Amino acid sequence: MNPFTLNFGMIPSTYIPRKTQEAEVISGITAESSMQNLYMITGLRGAGKTVFLTEIEDYFRSKDWLVFDLSIEMDLLQSFASKLYNHQKLRVLFHDARLNLSQLGIGIEIKGEPPITDLNTAIECMLDIVKSENQKVLIAIDEAVDSENMKHFLSTFYLLMQDNYPVCLLLSGLIDNINDLRNDKTLSFLSQVPKIMLEPLNKVAMVHEYKKIFNNTLDEAREMANLTKGYAYAYQVMGYLCYKNGVSHVTEDILKEFDAYMDEYVYSKIWQEQSLANKQVLKAIASSRTGSIKDIRKSLDIPSEPFSNYCLRFIRQGLIEADGYEKVKLILPRFSVFMANQFVE
Repeated sequence: MNPFTLNFGMIPSTYIPRKTQEAEVISGITAESSMQNLYMITGLRGAGKTVFLTEIEDYFRSKDWLVFDLSIEMDLLQSFASKLYNHQKLRVLFHDARLNLSQLGIGIEIKGEPPITDLNTAIECMLDIVKSENQKVLIAIDEAVDSENMKHFLSTFYLLMQDNYPVCLLLSGLIDNINDLRNDKTLSFLSQVPKIMLEPLNKVAMVHEYKKIFNNTLDEAREMANLTKGYAYAYQVMGYLCYKNGVSHVTEDILKEFDAYMDEYVYSKIWQEQSLANKQVLKAIASSRTGSIKDIRKSLDIPSEPFSNYCLRFIRQGLIEADGYEKVKLILPRFSVFMANQFVE
């Protein structure tokens, strides 16, 4: 069975954890004097956000926290209340406390008890009991977007946080979506929330895994790892293709398949999200032999300030990195090969 996977969000057997960044989130939430109840996790499509989120969730489950995954396709507040009420550890406690949530559609009716009709009040009542039992709650929302549903939930969460309820929240999402949330004027508190931009996978760990699985030479394993540039999905694609084709090193055929997979599953989507002007600048960066900002600007006939704005945008998106003020280069593996085949009107 192939130890690598092409499915987004699944933890493969060859998963390489980001131990430093995981520790940052976990220690930030669990520190005795910590007031940090919310983290935002972001990165490009295929950077490993969902897997990173799952790893942290698993840690807190192992510490007996109450962990709830919420879907943005559902009413987030209603979903949280329902999952909280129906948790096997809590439902008896809520019943014994005679919480009548029948009119909210999330609990049974208790005769003689007036029903709670306000969702926020119901959540606060349940969390009062959670707090009295010295339990803590972790909520995780993947693929976060700037929607009315999300804004309503985050506004309520902020009030719960201010009232010292034992709740923490992890949001993960694409870079632009997370930035949209942070810049939303109705959610100004998010500007102070730590944003974890997922770093490339550890090169030493990648080389070790490739060498262990393929029993290849150190140079061959390094070539495979270097080609991925630490991009999580590329690491999986490279390993998947080599394993599927029964080879232990990079070949021309593997590169062709690699380019096709990255095009179909990642790069085409990234490309479609760019404006025409963005595409023109990206292609100019990709085709530059020197990476010189001066040369690229000259080829596009763009003044310094507008070009700097493009670069800042691409850096925030995780597409390029700057070498001081003189050079820029693409971050994603073989993204220049992909762009060489794209037409810009």
